Amino acid sequence: MYACICHAVTTAEVDAVVALGAKSVKQVRKATGAGSACGTCVKRLSCLLAAARVADSAPVDSMPEAERLPVPAPTRPARPALPALPVFEHAPDCPAALPALG
Repeated sequence: MYACICHAVTTAEVDAVVALGAKSVKQVRKATGAGSACGTCVKRLSCLLAAARVADSAPVDSMPEAERLPVPAPTRPARPALPALPVFEHAPDCPAALPALG
């Protein structure tokens, strides 16, 4: 699979560069040319780097907090505020105002 279409750099090539010691997108760009044309693949490259770091690292609890991938907190969609309902009063002769006959 291609990591960078502009320079035909595959994910395997990025993995090989990371295995040789690349630790940033800039280092991957210097070694392969990926990310130096249109820039669309820069996010993909950073994800590949992060995945390689996680795969080669110790358990998450022992990693420095600055190196941990952020875990988004679950969020609920905001509910729109409902308008206040008007208070209706029935006229005294209205059938709805009369007590129920039982």
